[in-house]
Amino acid sequence: MKPLRILARLAASTAAAGALMLGLGPLAPRAHAADVTKIRLVYDWVTPDFELIPTAVAQAEGFYKAAGLEVSTLFPPNNSTTVRMLAAGQGDIGFDPVTDVVFAAAQGIPITSIAFYSQSNNWGLFAPPGATIDLSTLKGKKIGVYTDSWTKAMMPYVLKKAGVSESDVQQIIATDDDIPMMLTGKIDYATNCANYALADVVPQLKKNPAQLIGPAAGVPDIPVWDFTVMKAYGEAHPEAVKAWLAATKKGMEWASAHPDEAVADLIKLYPASGSKDYNAVGWKETIGLLKGKDGYMTQSDAQWNGIAKALADTKQIDKVLPASDYYTNDYLN
Repeated sequence: MKPLRILARLAASTAAAGALMLGLGPLAPRAHAADVTKIRLVYDWVTPDFELIPTAVAQAEGFYKAAGLEVSTLFPPNNSTTVRMLAAGQGDIGFDPVTDVVFAAAQGIPITSIAFYSQSNNWGLFAPPGATIDLSTLKGKKIGVYTDSWTKAMMPYVLKKAGVSESDVQQIIATDDDIPMMLTGKIDYATNCANYALADVVPQLKKNPAQLIGPAAGVPDIPVWDFTVMKAYGEAHPEAVKAWLAATKKGMEWASAHPDEAVADLIKLYPASGSKDYNAVGWKETIGLLKGKDGYMTQSDAQWNGIAKALADTKQIDKVLPASDYYTNDYLN
């Protein structure tokens, strides 16, 4: 089982990131034949799971091959390394929490979001099946939390909506997965994203956990995950980035229409992704996050201003930069 991805704040300073960029290999994709371009996707977690399904489908169903691409997936040594791997030239495209982009921009690291993966915020509070989550009674409750930037950004909104302060609740730090802690009564509520919480609970109990997510929990309705590139890589290889996004979008669409086959593609290519039931439940919950009012992958100034404002309001960044410092839609067809 895997908990909510630990969206850790970038630990490297601008100087350290610059040293990485200077000290390691080139950013350019390596072509092994005239008509094939290699692209390395750096995932946000140390092992594969159901959010890798669009990429797995694009590989298994030949969408990347048809686009003249050979795509490999790299898994970082820990959950806070994706951006630094891109900065060091150890990967070409990243799958990241959106908070990583905002923190990188605050440090002057030239990374940009090229597409949203998800279009809404499915983070919130979870309790055992049949329980009730009532924010008016939050005072005194034990809440499982992670030491990541996403949780730090979201929890103040929950507390504000509940009308309580940090000292009014017990925030219990989860070093692994807080869902088992919730199911065994060690905490009253778990914090997590719904696709991961349900993937943990439903295969075991055959019931949904109680949940209060997104705006209902008082948190801003902002995307959680995106795809990124170093700006230099995107400027040097725009056609490769466009081709990768187009093929990955096709993978999203196909996987959304054929969920069972998509899970089978994932498990065949990535056996370490977990059980069929875990991935089937997780992917079913993920499908509804992928498409926004303007379709798949598109981004807007309003969305990125909202993301940055959430971090500024919780004192995790000093100021909100122009939205163009965080993203571009230039690579979307």
